[in-house]
Amino acid sequence: MSKPLTPRTSARTLPPTATTSLRAHSRPKSVFVHYPALGLLMGGLWAYNHGASLWEHTERLLLIALFVPPLLERLRISRRRRLGRESEPRVSLLRLTLLKLAVVALALVATWLLREEVATADYWTAAGMALVVAAAGPALHPYMIIRPNRSSVTLPLPRS
Repeated sequence: MSKPLTPRTSARTLPPTATTSLRAHSRPKSVFVHYPALGLLMGGLWAYNHGASLWEHTERLLLIALFVPPLLERLRISRRRRLGRESEPRVSLLRLTLLKLAVVALALVATWLLREEVATADYWTAAGMALVVAAAGPALHPYMIIRPNRSSVTLPLPRS
């Protein structure tokens, strides 16, 4: 009869190495879920508006992609303040907006080029948009992080 498997209490963890960068720690596992979901949402909106003019596509997607995130960011800021986490790293709203504009511009150009050749150009563009956001989002996420300056964060005074 063999002994039951029990976890070793003397298990060691590897120390951080010099190759470990700060950027590696700024990519939480949730980005591998959030960016594919965002890509599916953006691609789904593009596919939902199939048959509409390119400017209508662009207008509707930009309205949602550019106005919803600042509203959500205001909620996140108030939540961070309430929890006392103002010094946590956060995503740059400007960088995120610029990347969304780039994705929408690529989709606009792709649809314009494919529309004459392929009857389902909107669907192909929507699938491409979802793939680009799902693949490039986690890779670019560390470059969109802003770490607040410790001196700019207001810390509460200790009570004596």
